[in-house]
Amino acid sequence: MKNFKKGLIYAAFLVFCICFGADIYCNSIKNKIPDKLYIYKQDKAVFSMDIPVVGTVYDSSNNICADNIDFGKQVTIQSGDTGKYYVDYKLFGLLPVARTHMEVVDEKYIYSGGFQVGIYLKCNGVYVVNTETICTYDGQNVVPAKGKINKGDYIIKVNGSQTDTKEQLLQAVSESAGNSMDITVRRDGQEIEEQIIPVKNVAGEYKIGIWVKDDTQGVGTVTYVCEDGTFAALGHGISDNETGKVLDIKDGMIYRTRILSIVPGKNGEPGELLGTIDYREDNIGSIRRNTDKGIYGENAYSLYKEYSPELMKAAGSYEASKGTAYVRFYNNGSFHDYEIDITDLKYGDSKNITFKVTSGELLELTNGIVQGMSGSPIIQNGKIIGAVTHVFVDDSTCGYGIFIDRMLDKDEKETN
Repeated sequence: MKNFKKGLIYAAFLVFCICFGADIYCNSIKNKIPDKLYIYKQDKAVFSMDIPVVGTVYDSSNNICADNIDFGKQVTIQSGDTGKYYVDYKLFGLLPVARTHMEVVDEKYIYSGGFQVGIYLKCNGVYVVNTETICTYDGQNVVPAKGKINKGDYIIKVNGSQTDTKEQLLQAVSESAGNSMDITVRRDGQEIEEQIIPVKNVAGEYKIGIWVKDDTQGVGTVTYVCEDGTFAALGHGISDNETGKVLDIKDGMIYRTRILSIVPGKNGEPGELLGTIDYREDNIGSIRRNTDKGIYGENAYSLYKEYSPELMKAAGSYEASKGTAYVRFYNNGSFHDYEIDITDLKYGDSKNITFKVTSGELLELTNGIVQGMSGSPIIQNGKIIGAVTHVFVDDSTCGYGIFIDRMLDKDEKETN
């Protein structure tokens, strides 16, 4: 009987290991398959995914356009006129594993960025950074907001009145005299009303035990601008350090910035651009969205005159390849293209491009990628293929990037 039970345990463990391993393998396959794919009309898209899947291409009416495509070999797709398609993939030709939404579009040209700007964002509500324990005047330790307000919430109303700033919230709490307050928060897109009773701390001040902010600022790099004055920067969203969530913003502005010095990166210590931002000057553009693919804005017409950016073709992700490419970075009054080596390409939602800085000049200047360079265009074969997004924490000479068509997709989708 004991041997039988042991056999069942071993069998169950073996099944678990097989399922766990299969799940890891399937996810590794999915990471090599694009979620979305943009192909320029009348163009050839060459793929070398080298994965054991068979694909079928359908048009928007679910008609089969091509069948039994072996993606274990190099595949060439010849596009026609603009239109929408999708590709279904089966692992080993049997198990459905992924789908790519494919769109044939007109070529897109954008003006390359690489120059730094000061960024100011206004939160869409008063953002809760964290909660804290309050030591009351009579020696008790309490957390008034516990179970009612969470870090990551946005306070939007207090006692029925719209609340946009820290000062408004602070005044309402101070004037509460310890009476219950109706506080409305936005959490995961839903509005929730809570009642909180402020407590008096040892200094005689009323508190509800939360840390908040209503804005954020910093230095970042513009990726591209368009003829109509719209622009995109960073290649990733501006997030809260505590929660990691992309901040929900009401609006924002970009300003001129002057880079004073560069702190080179070290292993375990990312470097940074140190600069000044004069918020007293007129802004040079308006920020409308803060997304996981970057910040997007408009009215940046003055950037043309100031930087004379180069008009370049935005490459489809299928045009990117391993090997030599360049990071464009504005330094000492001019644009510089610094050589990098693209070591890996992935087609998931983030970290599409993995690269290593090989330019001796950039290594001497920054020792690789530093904070503030996010958004710098990545150029290959005379086209913009992506933008720098992150630096390796343990190796400042290596970084990640996002495909430019991912940024353009987010831009056009949320504009239309």
